[in-house]
Amino acid sequence: MEVTMKKIIAAKQIHTLSPEMPTCKYMVIEDGWIVDLLDELPIQDESDCEIISYSDHYIYPSFNDSHMHLVGYGAYLSQLRLDHTKSIAELKERLNQYTQSCEDDLIVGRSWNQDEFLEKRLPTRFDLDEVCDDRPVILYRVCGHIAVVNSFALKHYSINKDLVVAGGMIDVEDGVLTGILRENALSLVSRSAELEDIKKYILNAQKQLNAYGITSVQTDDLIMVSKERHEALLALFREMSHKNMLTVRIYQQSQFFTVENFQKHIDLGYVQNSGDLFFKYGPLKILADGSLGARTAKLKSHYHDDPNAQGLLIHSENEVLKLMECAFENNIDVAIHGIGDYTIQFAVDAIKSLATKYPRQDARNAIVHCQIMDHKLMREMGTHNISALVQPVFLEYDMTIVKNRVGESLAKTSYAYKSMLNYGIKLGFGSDAPVEDPNPFRSLYYAITRKRPDGLEYYTDESVTFDEALRAFTVDAAYFSHEDHFKGRLLKKHLADFIVTREDLRQIKPMELLNVRPTATYVGGVCVYEEKVM
Repeated sequence: MEVTMKKIIAAKQIHTLSPEMPTCKYMVIEDGWIVDLLDELPIQDESDCEIISYSDHYIYPSFNDSHMHLVGYGAYLSQLRLDHTKSIAELKERLNQYTQSCEDDLIVGRSWNQDEFLEKRLPTRFDLDEVCDDRPVILYRVCGHIAVVNSFALKHYSINKDLVVAGGMIDVEDGVLTGILRENALSLVSRSAELEDIKKYILNAQKQLNAYGITSVQTDDLIMVSKERHEALLALFREMSHKNMLTVRIYQQSQFFTVENFQKHIDLGYVQNSGDLFFKYGPLKILADGSLGARTAKLKSHYHDDPNAQGLLIHSENEVLKLMECAFENNIDVAIHGIGDYTIQFAVDAIKSLATKYPRQDARNAIVHCQIMDHKLMREMGTHNISALVQPVFLEYDMTIVKNRVGESLAKTSYAYKSMLNYGIKLGFGSDAPVEDPNPFRSLYYAITRKRPDGLEYYTDESVTFDEALRAFTVDAAYFSHEDHFKGRLLKKHLADFIVTREDLRQIKPMELLNVRPTATYVGGVCVYEEKVM
């Protein structure tokens, strides 16, 4: 992205997120960086300076989504979208409409949720066969940890009821395949995306992200290609950055799957934080367990609403430990997907042990999601500087199932953001898009209120303040990419990444956050999104 001439941005109020100078009216930008903050417009030779006035608007730092799937979100925008489907009948109708206009040899959709269905059951291959039986159909649950496929897909991918997949499940009822695949069994139907398609996904995704006021993402994308093509995907990101094609700053949470593959990329030059301002190598991402909605998150006890289920680990504990040790040996942080309390405890114990063996002052290890917790776990995380990348927007749906899944006692200490902060746990907010829409204003709303618009609420004593929530989406999110010293606040020698809003976010009612959209978004002082005036 090209940098323009010197600019002065004027606004009704600029919120800096700095206690030393909380607000100002003028921001001076040069070469993408903030060089001054003022309350009075300086005498200026306008021949070498562009003055942009938002005199009746407010400016805040732009958002940093601390965990999402950028390429997956871009792919989702081009697929059959099944969010808010209210019944299997409606799912079939949407699938039917999509197949009429889509000529692809493979139908892919996402975001159905059986808990929202009138029928209160998982869809099956037989449901899909009624609509499409002439090509493979793969429809992923909203969490991405379960999919339903049609009979054509089962045959096409040679899936039978006797197949065993480590870290995964193929559902069979009465000796018959249902079409439901869980966790690692999804690899049986995965297809590596082409790089040209991935480039389109990135461009489409960043356009929508900029419209939401997001200018930085910490993203897990290597899952979109086979491990043999990991370097090609990383090279694509580097190329797009060098050609100034990116309008979001990307920090790659790299999921290498095996120690051998991880070590290969380290030997090729994978060094955390290397790169440029628009693409950097980040931590090792490890997918350790499943999801709560799918009952594949690994719990210490059985599920409260299913005594036969306890969840599962995606990799063996030994495999995870080997991956983690490789990261620690090479001064690379870990970001471990952990939703169930068993998995989180295992991850915390492993980090504690490895941090003693490989001490490092600047380590920023984190648990991604970090949902089912108790006070002992939170205390340990705070004591040992283990942080959490959480998604407050998950509360919208999860508050309807958590008590049923884990019981009231454990539910009280889950998604406990205020307690986590009080224990000294650094929080970064994100969306996990495409699991959820990446709109950060929804996450702000749920972090602050823990209430749905329909009145349902979830342990509101764990609500955080607006300022705590905003920090978790800005400067504290930048902490996880080791960039909080120059990103996430509007200060001198910081990146000029910011949003312009009609509303003063600090003054409006929390419910109004759900309707807020930026009127403009800037990255490095360049406007990358501007609201269309009708």
